[in-house]
Amino acid sequence: MLTSMAIPESPYSSNHLHKLETRDLLLGMFIADLDCNWSKTPFPIGGFHLRKPDDIQLLQKFCKFVFIDLNMGVVPKAMNPNQLTMLSSARKAVPVPAALKIDRDAYSDTKTIKQSIDKAFELYTELQECFQKTTLAVRNGDDLNLKDIQKPMEAMIDCVIANPQTLIWLLNTDPSTIKTSDYCVRASIWAMVLARQIGMNRNQMTVLFQGTLLADIGMYLLPEKLVNKRGAFRKKEFLAYRKHVEFGLELLAQHKELDDRISTILHCHHERHDGRGFPRRLRGEQIPALARFANLAYCFERLLGSNLPAGKCSPAKAMSKLYKQRVLKFPEQLVSEFIHILGMYPVGTVLTLATKELAIVLEQNPVEKLFPRVALLTSPDGTVLKEPKTIDLVNEKNAEQSRAIVGVPDVNKLAIKPSDYTFRFSGKKLGLGPIKFRL
Repeated sequence: MLTSMAIPESPYSSNHLHKLETRDLLLGMFIADLDCNWSKTPFPIGGFHLRKPDDIQLLQKFCKFVFIDLNMGVVPKAMNPNQLTMLSSARKAVPVPAALKIDRDAYSDTKTIKQSIDKAFELYTELQECFQKTTLAVRNGDDLNLKDIQKPMEAMIDCVIANPQTLIWLLNTDPSTIKTSDYCVRASIWAMVLARQIGMNRNQMTVLFQGTLLADIGMYLLPEKLVNKRGAFRKKEFLAYRKHVEFGLELLAQHKELDDRISTILHCHHERHDGRGFPRRLRGEQIPALARFANLAYCFERLLGSNLPAGKCSPAKAMSKLYKQRVLKFPEQLVSEFIHILGMYPVGTVLTLATKELAIVLEQNPVEKLFPRVALLTSPDGTVLKEPKTIDLVNEKNAEQSRAIVGVPDVNKLAIKPSDYTFRFSGKKLGLGPIKFRL
């Protein structure tokens, strides 16, 4: 017996309502009724559309089956097997890649975030400064100097191997002042996080890091007006923009000591899995493996928008957008592994709870992905807490007033910023001279 408050009983006899298990839900469906009491869920009474993957995940938490309105949204595949969207049609035309060899157990965490965050931030800042000097030299017509970035780069790889969540947290709560060149540094770290997840060996990781870091070095030989342009390119602007790949290859050609794979990453990091990239329109297995990692890392960083005037996009929303681009821009398995390591709600993501409190994700729950460990940042009325309260959402799911996740707010419109909390949950920093630790 349904206990819905949304629809009277009479419509259940209508042929436009269809009972469906939540595991079979699709984006675009209209949810007309639930198998539980609406008042005990965060969903709007009266029905709603499934507009993003998070909606389906949350609905599956509360319900085993629902009633969908066939006249108001997408119908099940079983009822219309020939129904194709533009995206599904495009994906069917893309070649299926060979399975990625994955060894998630290749590395184990050897440090906690508390133990490694200060060193990671120090290296991150050093790498940003070194790379900014490199890009300024290139813009001024000087030779490409790679010596200064080598040491912090190698140390940064060590940090990612020790605990990738430290760098994920750091990038998602970045307290530093964003400079033009920082997106390259950030993309190279995202590439390392993914490489560590699949068990890539150290030699390949070093090549990938340097290749991703230098992939856009040719951009600094383009006119600044073109580099800083926001919005769609005109045809002539796009043709000029594409030149940065050629310019980058010319800069790397001066360094005969570099691994050839670094130039390959630069040459192919704008290619797409569906063959619609540039400069050579490679597709599928034609794109070198390391270039695919660099491409995904840059794409994710662009989705985050950390270097855009409009402000940042939350990590969770960037992940959702990245998922929609699977198969078209890169192999689906690569996207799946990236989502696996970052989680449904990556650390550093600000969430809205059913209680109207805001919380920031501190740690993933490896078993129940929708119930991470979080810190409450505000009270239900929006007042910022002086002392954030740490809780495990998995312990709250059966509470009378559930703190279920109901959304991801626009971080650009919040009174609080993730960067206010970068070091807040790592303990008090103590030490004398060069010896420092967190208590």
